[in-house]
Amino acid sequence: MAFKFTSDKRAVVKNYFYVATLQGLNFILPLIILPLLEQRLGLEKFGLVMFAQYLMSFFLVISDFGFNITATREVAIMRENKQDYSDFFSSIIWFRSIMITVLFVVLVGVVFSFERFREEWLVYLLSYGMVMGQAIFPVWFFQGIEKMQVITIVNVIAKVIFTLSILFFVSTPDDYMYVPAFNSLGFIVAGLLSLILALKHTRLKMVIIPEFKTFIKESFAVTVSNITSTAGLISTGLILGIFHGDKIVGIYSIFEKMIVASKSVFMPIYQVLYPFISRKAAGSMRDHIKKLIPYIAMIGLSLSCFFFFFGEFLLTLLFDNTVFLDYIWLFEIMTIVSFTSSLTMLYVTLYAPARKLYNRRLQVLATGAIIAIISGLIFIPDHDIHAAAIIFTSVEVIMLSISVYLFCFKDKNLDIKTT
Repeated sequence: MAFKFTSDKRAVVKNYFYVATLQGLNFILPLIILPLLEQRLGLEKFGLVMFAQYLMSFFLVISDFGFNITATREVAIMRENKQDYSDFFSSIIWFRSIMITVLFVVLVGVVFSFERFREEWLVYLLSYGMVMGQAIFPVWFFQGIEKMQVITIVNVIAKVIFTLSILFFVSTPDDYMYVPAFNSLGFIVAGLLSLILALKHTRLKMVIIPEFKTFIKESFAVTVSNITSTAGLISTGLILGIFHGDKIVGIYSIFEKMIVASKSVFMPIYQVLYPFISRKAAGSMRDHIKKLIPYIAMIGLSLSCFFFFFGEFLLTLLFDNTVFLDYIWLFEIMTIVSFTSSLTMLYVTLYAPARKLYNRRLQVLATGAIIAIISGLIFIPDHDIHAAAIIFTSVEVIMLSISVYLFCFKDKNLDIKTT
């Protein structure tokens, strides 16, 4: 039987190329920028900038409101049914605009209420540009209409702006304010440019449609799970910074970002397949996921082995500061996450959202977040980065275990009930 390369498959392959290019940059650029920033700013100021980014992660995920999952799915279905996007598109843009205004007021309140933040208030306010830029960047729209090349091109422009600005303007610890400023500039330029490009495919109206309320309720479960996921991921860094200062956060953030960068290998697969999988029947979705599991597991295991065996070499090659080598055994423990997160993401990023199993997704991410926060508050004050690294790894293993259980048993029973 001849292999038929359908239009759907052609679109998946084409979009994978664009997203893989972007995620390749997301993997490589941290390996270039992080050592450069650490060398030029020193661990103290570098840690401060990273601490501000941890805080911004909360605001990013709240302003997103789960739309990068729920709205992508809706746009993909609208495209399949040849429906007009403009009312839906406009509703999301205006809703997000309201969100970032409210969140900025909240940020100002938080920053000026606590001395830990008030001392470097400008760093946090400048960092908020990340949230503004990301909020107006309709990634969900381009993903839904399967125009991944737009996301790639715009993101590349933003990253080039940031990278060149760092190279030319940041040379000493006194230049640390430039880092959040240029980072925010890159996000805002990308957001505005992408919004202009989106208007070639739809229109922006002064409207939030009444039925949008129903969509907001549906997105709320995703928002809660995203907030809990972010809380679990960054709580260790925040708690570490609050109790042990910016320098130790700088060390931990280097380890964490190198491991998290490995996720960029899998994101192209999940982002490209999501609109495609969303249109399939439940049984067909499970079949596609089962076929992906061995390949994803093999890639994840390979990445874990690479970082485990070559981690010390990479840290020595990239960073002049030998203090990182004092904690190399913690980095080696954290390398397990490259494997576990690859399969967890297959469930929480692709399968569960495609099937609208948002509460299942919430179960996985909320459990991980609760464990991370509680254990962080108990152990990090006394055991600093050692506890942070072990908690980071343990939580990822637990989330994978829950995902496997839900997919193999709970979701299987759900399929039987619906057939």
